[in-house]
Amino acid sequence: MINKLIFFGGGNMAEAIFAGLATNQHYHIIVIQRNNEKADKLKLKYPKIVIKPTLDFSPDINDLVFLAIKPQQAKQALVPLKNLLNKCTLISVMAGLSSDTIANWLDNNKIIRTMPNTPSSIAKGVTAIYPSNSVTQESIALCNNIFTNIGTIYLAKEESEIDKIAPFSSSSIAFTYYFIEGFIKSAEEQFGFDKQEATKFITNSFIGACDLLLNDSSIGIEEQRSRVTSKKGMTEQGILTFEKYELHKIINEVAKNCYNRAIEMSTEFK
Repeated sequence: MINKLIFFGGGNMAEAIFAGLATNQHYHIIVIQRNNEKADKLKLKYPKIVIKPTLDFSPDINDLVFLAIKPQQAKQALVPLKNLLNKCTLISVMAGLSSDTIANWLDNNKIIRTMPNTPSSIAKGVTAIYPSNSVTQESIALCNNIFTNIGTIYLAKEESEIDKIAPFSSSSIAFTYYFIEGFIKSAEEQFGFDKQEATKFITNSFIGACDLLLNDSSIGIEEQRSRVTSKKGMTEQGILTFEKYELHKIINEVAKNCYNRAIEMSTEFK
């Protein structure tokens, strides 16, 4: 059976999802992308995907429609299409917008809220998933299978977990890049390394650290860190610097502010 997947929006997050599915023969993928320049790029990059400027048909009961547009633009873009989107199952990848809000807009309670991340484009994604009670088991299974094909999934126990996990599984990608940027900048500006070379050896160090952590789950992260941190050694001095400036406290503030913004958006963009 070929399943029809319709992406309303072809931005970074949507592309991260359909990029990992583009060559899968079990899916017929349609992307609604109004921006002509972006649409042309997608057509060249994904010749097997249908790119359309508007949704000009009504998806049927077995179709999955991914709502992948910016939360602040969602109501204006989706409400005029409520008569087209009232039969299918809706998969929201929009941060901060509750299932109730989307259901009120589109008169459709069959909603699965998800929180994917951009590594989904290389099948390394992490996606949190929470279906409403109106979604069929078949649609839930299909949704879970789609996201399993492009990474790992977390089945949220309640809808609030979708917003709670965002700082750690989605926004954390940007936070990681920001952290790595700091190391690259230090290597280049303070120690004179070539930026390209610094990017390569620092990025690979982070990849190696994560692979080592995942390679043997019997060795905890604290133990892995202690194995690198010799008493009175150079690494210990770095750790002490992080502790001096309370890095973990900063991370708590980052996560809290990220989550609070998701809650604000849930009321701001109703």
